[in-house]
Amino acid sequence: MFRLSMPIIVARLIVLFTAIPIHEYAHAYAAEKMGDPTAKYRKRLTLNPFEHMDIVGALMLLFFGFGFAKAVPVNTLNFRDQKKGIIVTSLAGPLSNVILAAVCMLAYKILLLSYAVVPLGLLSIVISILGFMVSTNLSLAVFNLLPIPPLDGWNVLCQFIPDRIYWKIASYQREMVFGILILVALGVFDIPISFISGILYFIIDKLTFFVDFLGIFIL
Repeated sequence: MFRLSMPIIVARLIVLFTAIPIHEYAHAYAAEKMGDPTAKYRKRLTLNPFEHMDIVGALMLLFFGFGFAKAVPVNTLNFRDQKKGIIVTSLAGPLSNVILAAVCMLAYKILLLSYAVVPLGLLSIVISILGFMVSTNLSLAVFNLLPIPPLDGWNVLCQFIPDRIYWKIASYQREMVFGILILVALGVFDIPISFISGILYFIIDKLTFFVDFLGIFIL
């Protein structure tokens, strides 16, 4: 878990300063589109990574490959359709990470073809970093979709469970945050996150098949 190579560290730093702010921006943007301008007024509708960064979540990302940022402020009472607004806003962040993973996969495959034609040492390093960025973005998306407070997946699940169950679980939210940190440190989430990330990786790989097809004519 802690055996980190330089390409992994660089990839996670890039994700920290790109994917994390894009993830939070996506939440803020979706909330505004659904009728709530709170994040905009709180200056969270921005790609500035320092406006979103949470030190604990950032360290988790660097050491474990998945983490979180400061929650985007949302007033659900402003949503035109509250249930739909919460679901769309919650899913926007993880979806942005999946899209970023697809973009990185595309760049990875294109540069891999370039490396096959012109095998430059620097190019191989960039390719390695892009590969780790794909996996880190997918891990970030899957982690945030776990149905555990205060993650995005919990906000979605809340729309489908009875209020009495929601309030009972929500009353322990602070304790559950510390519980998540302990479980992450123990590696409890590693296997399920890797499994689901692997499925997403397979799908993205197949969706970018046209680059592989192009390689048949180049090589």
